[in-house]
Amino acid sequence: MSSLLSLIKRKVLRINRDRWNYQYDKGLWHGLKALDELGRFSVVVGYIKFLKPDQPDILEIGCGEGLLQQRLQQQNYGRFVGLDISDRAIEAARAAADPKCTYLVADMDRYTPEGTFDLIVFSESIYYSSHILKTLQRYTQYLKPDGLLLITINQHKHSDTYWAEIMAGFQLVDETTVTTSKGTFVCRLVKA
Repeated sequence: MSSLLSLIKRKVLRINRDRWNYQYDKGLWHGLKALDELGRFSVVVGYIKFLKPDQPDILEIGCGEGLLQQRLQQQNYGRFVGLDISDRAIEAARAAADPKCTYLVADMDRYTPEGTFDLIVFSESIYYSSHILKTLQRYTQYLKPDGLLLITINQHKHSDTYWAEIMAGFQLVDETTVTTSKGTFVCRLVKA
């Protein structure tokens, strides 16, 4: 009976942590390490290094296995905090972390950060929030005075709706669109 309940939770009820752990256990997120993700990660890293060159404090919401932090390299941030709902993803992120990193298992809709950040990154994660605009607005209180939110959303049937909701509450600082063999990603820097 417990295996049937587990299957129902993962496939039918989609209990978040169970669902994400199952997907990481099966290797379904290994594609984020592929060439067709390089463009998106390169834009995010480029924005961080250009806008905040003096070792910024970064919070990444939905960090997965810590691939952004690994691409940034230790000399490009002062403090890096990553959170994800998946225990498995965070285990992998911690295994590759350096001493300036903290990785936490947490739900973005309930997490309360410690301290403030120069950048808060939502790379392909904000659309998993129950309340996109409210979640982003709540995180702005954890930005330093010149802090920014950096958001990426891949283009799909709901992406325009997500962006419309976000842009109703934020001011656009800059935007880049990246097209790869995998698809098209929009990356926007916004401020309150």
